[in-house]
Amino acid sequence: MVLACGANSPTESTTVATVPPTETETGPVAATEPVVQLPEPVVTEASTAAHAQAQTRTFGQALPANANVHFVPIADAPTALAHFHAALRELAAGTDADGKVRVAIYGSSSVAVDRYPGYLRGYLQHRFGDGGIGFVAAAPLWRWHRHNEVELTATKGWAVEHAQKKTLREGGQLGLLGAACSATRKRVSTSIGGGGSESFSAYGDTRKVELHYIAQPKGGRFALELGDRKLATISTRASQAGVVVHTPKLPTLADGDVLAPLRVRVMGDGEVRLLGASLERDEPGVVVDSLGIGGTRAANMLAWDEPGWAKALQARAPDLFVLAYGANECMDLDEPIDTYRANLGKVLARFAAAAPEASCLLVGPVDFPVKDEIGTWVPRPRLGEFIAAQKGVATERGCGYFDTRAFMGGQGTMDAWVVAQLAKADHLHFSKLGYLHLGRVLADALMRDFDLAAPAAVAAAP
Repeated sequence: MVLACGANSPTESTTVATVPPTETETGPVAATEPVVQLPEPVVTEASTAAHAQAQTRTFGQALPANANVHFVPIADAPTALAHFHAALRELAAGTDADGKVRVAIYGSSSVAVDRYPGYLRGYLQHRFGDGGIGFVAAAPLWRWHRHNEVELTATKGWAVEHAQKKTLREGGQLGLLGAACSATRKRVSTSIGGGGSESFSAYGDTRKVELHYIAQPKGGRFALELGDRKLATISTRASQAGVVVHTPKLPTLADGDVLAPLRVRVMGDGEVRLLGASLERDEPGVVVDSLGIGGTRAANMLAWDEPGWAKALQARAPDLFVLAYGANECMDLDEPIDTYRANLGKVLARFAAAAPEASCLLVGPVDFPVKDEIGTWVPRPRLGEFIAAQKGVATERGCGYFDTRAFMGGQGTMDAWVVAQLAKADHLHFSKLGYLHLGRVLADALMRDFDLAAPAAVAAAP
């Protein structure tokens, strides 16, 4: 049986129950304190089939049930997700203007490994059509960087630049993702393509490629190749620095033919700075851009060149953007919470200016404890403040909010997640299985109000 989120009814209902004593951030809760149970997800034939496909695509089989995983609804979803849901309805009806509904997911390492974004991609594409893979980095940004749908392989000789690094250049020209890969030596190359395994099969259906790079004074040339076929030699030399999007003419492929890997090979006559590539299919459907950089903070986006980033985001035309940050910020003990709140508001203001119609969602940090002086994992003092600040800013900016700590079961649950092999021993990162459960629950949370408005909602199977 495919694991969904345990919904028993498609209707709005709440019940009152009592809970055993537990610890909260404000102290113990009485054993008889009444609590209102959270709404449940909606299960339909469409959502059940989409979960089955997403779980096969990302895990090879149905996800095993786990009592540590809880459904959490998205706060303010009916209004915050209204545009996204309307775009999905138009896509399903065949009336969407460009035949694509795009989702841009920004975040730190949890996004950069493309586990739960990959689950969302598979789920939404099964329900509404496969529009393609989306935006990917030009080369691996660090050792553990991965993407669920493509294999990124690069030779030595690439330097990675993003806002977490001290070597960020003046002007912050970093494009859509916020990261650049640069090289100068001849024959240094990077390749984007299928890895020959089933998990990378989606790349072969790509029929439209856009390569993003930076043109600049003294920029060098690179050869753009498709497998063994040379497509073009491109010069990146320009009078001033700026983002360029190149759309190569691909060979006509028959149905069932697989696109060969896309390769960039540096010519060695100047610096080449690559930003990434977007990969899409000709057919209508959903596209999910996974835009994560390990170790980053939301406020790092303020160091990016805003006009260049805004232009790139507008070209992608997201119907929903997601920001998943907070855990790294909890370790910045010298940053006042008011500064964090103000910076998060500035970041969301940039999105609102660049994509005013898009729906907005904040995904909160995990339960992230800290070791005390005797080595015991105890609650991190500032985590609750950051979650409260995020919720407040989300409400002020008209964004939905998904409480990841509540999805885990609340404060103090990370130990149980580690024991259950849903999280790693660092008590910060989830395991593959944990991230896939996050994708599963987040998919149900994103679609709950959409499905409540549809007549096809059915009760969950036992």
